[in-house]
Amino acid sequence: MAHAMSITDGTTTFSLSTTNAYLQRYVPVEPTKDDASVTETIDLTFYGATTSAMQTAMQTLGRLLDTMRRRRAIGVGPRVYLQWQPDGDATTWRSELLDARIEYQDDTLSAWGQAKSPASLSIERVPYWEGALTQLPLTNANGTSNTSGLTIWNHDDSGAGHDNYVQIAGASVTGTIPAPVMVELTNATGSAQTYDAIYMATNAFCDPANLTHSLEAESIVVSTYYDSIGSNADSSNGQYVVKSITGTYRQFFDLSAALMADTMGHDFHLLARFRNAGTMYVRPSVWDASGAVQLRAGDEVEFTGSTNQLVDLGVIPLPPGGYGTTYGAQRLSLYYRPTGTISVQLDSFLLFPAVAFRRLTPVGSIANGAKITDDPIEDRAYITASSVDRPGVVRRSGPVMVWPNTLQRIYFAWALSNATAPIDQTFTVKAWYRPRRVSF
Repeated sequence: MAHAMSITDGTTTFSLSTTNAYLQRYVPVEPTKDDASVTETIDLTFYGATTSAMQTAMQTLGRLLDTMRRRRAIGVGPRVYLQWQPDGDATTWRSELLDARIEYQDDTLSAWGQAKSPASLSIERVPYWEGALTQLPLTNANGTSNTSGLTIWNHDDSGAGHDNYVQIAGASVTGTIPAPVMVELTNATGSAQTYDAIYMATNAFCDPANLTHSLEAESIVVSTYYDSIGSNADSSNGQYVVKSITGTYRQFFDLSAALMADTMGHDFHLLARFRNAGTMYVRPSVWDASGAVQLRAGDEVEFTGSTNQLVDLGVIPLPPGGYGTTYGAQRLSLYYRPTGTISVQLDSFLLFPAVAFRRLTPVGSIANGAKITDDPIEDRAYITASSVDRPGVVRRSGPVMVWPNTLQRIYFAWALSNATAPIDQTFTVKAWYRPRRVSF
């Protein structure tokens, strides 16, 4: 098999190596670390049974390049891709074109009468190649290598199947560089829901199979910093920490050396689930193991006092000090600044890596069985109900990514528009990616 190359917008495809053109020379350019695009030259010859047929082929390519320029100018419309299948490769790889122009060679007119036209195609494209859209098999306690829709819960505890993550085997992700993930979430609660925030994050580097990413407050709170442990089925693992506060107060939680060995200095979004509390401001920080020295302070976040509220307390390094696998135990602190006297009822924490973190806000009610799709590959997000798509999803941060040949997990958590985060709610999840590489 010879090298195969073409340009397509998904509807019209022009071959650069078979009918009406043959490929003479192409050498892919490998980008440097910071390249946003690469520039290359493709040498080819247009041909046809007649000069008119040859011109028709050249005009077809010209229209595709015009489609590419129009999308770049206005930001909408079909994307135009350079497609390449090297000799012996079973996959056709694609790279989005950003700019291109045809440059005719000096002997073009002398060969014109033979219905041949030597030319060079100068292109600018994104600095990677993508393979075919591939579904990722997903695993947790509710299924192994699932592709039909794997159940996740809005918490992670010792309950049977109560997992808020999906695990992806290293062999399931090919290519040489990380790739964005298209995630499809189906509302499986049994009734329509209105979501305020859906959080997703990939853990590929912090011991995904063993990291305790869900921390029960009652299990890690320092003994002198709470009044009692409450019990209720609406809390993760059935319990929560209670502390009555008048004026400002600092509450400490132990972070074990084993946890620090897994987090290794990476940045995490700290999501806290409060079963209840009054109106207050909360500031997280990391301290040494004795609680004597503050190592890093986060930003202050407002809490509005809703029941079972999931709050993103911002990004903190765990632990501070840079990458390392030998850190000892630390302490997490929450500094409360309330309005009046309040009773803080804290359920749990979730640690979501910041390196591939996404927040989605669907607009409007999501029917039971309706789907929320985040598709960063095609740069769109939408809701599907009764086979109709509507563009009602606001995206922030991200996207969620997968890394090749790496065992990894994608974590999930969500809150409703009434500021609650019921732990008994579920989604089913499907995920796809296109493997990426930079050259051969």
